[in-house]
Amino acid sequence: MTRHLYLFLLLILLCAVGVWSWLARPWEGWMLEDDGDSKAQRGFVIDRYDRILDEYVSLGSYTALHRMNTDYTAQTTMLIEDVLQLGSAMEPDAEKRMRYLFLDSTMQELLDSVHAQYNDIRDLEADFERAFKEQERKDPMFRRPHVYTQIGRLGRNIVVNDTLIGISLDMYLGTDSPFYDGRFSDEQRQHMTRSDIVNDAIKAYTGRQQTP
Repeated sequence: MTRHLYLFLLLILLCAVGVWSWLARPWEGWMLEDDGDSKAQRGFVIDRYDRILDEYVSLGSYTALHRMNTDYTAQTTMLIEDVLQLGSAMEPDAEKRMRYLFLDSTMQELLDSVHAQYNDIRDLEADFERAFKEQERKDPMFRRPHVYTQIGRLGRNIVVNDTLIGISLDMYLGTDSPFYDGRFSDEQRQHMTRSDIVNDAIKAYTGRQQTP
């Protein structure tokens, strides 16, 4: 009887640990590719910085914040300074002020919409692969930038520097997105679709490279 009780308690403990692990990363499932393809199998891969950002915003995760400040220093700086225009990213409370902006109910709904539409972006990765090959054909000196996704809080759609292209997925939710009502004209909304992403990104990046 004692042995059975011990095994029962052990089983309960293991279940509790499993549940706690899931709660610590509630969207672990949507952070993984649906078909389990490895990066090597997929070829060109877009870095999902938006998911690290979401983990920090929604959970206040210190692990995510650490990654934002170490693995994604340039991306975080560009988001704070160029997209959200919150001042210097070096200010001690810059990330906290950024998180506060995303925590209102409308922005949380915006994040949910991005999750729904952009859980799988392999089509965009394939389109970027073709676009980069075309650029390399035209210019043998062309160097592929690192491409990543972010949430721009309906600010700039694309940000670039010499080695990076940042795509604000919230700016490409489709012409009928309710989040654009009263914010963007009908003409602007015609160019805020998934099919506009690669062209906008390539145009912004190559335009910067050609600027003296």
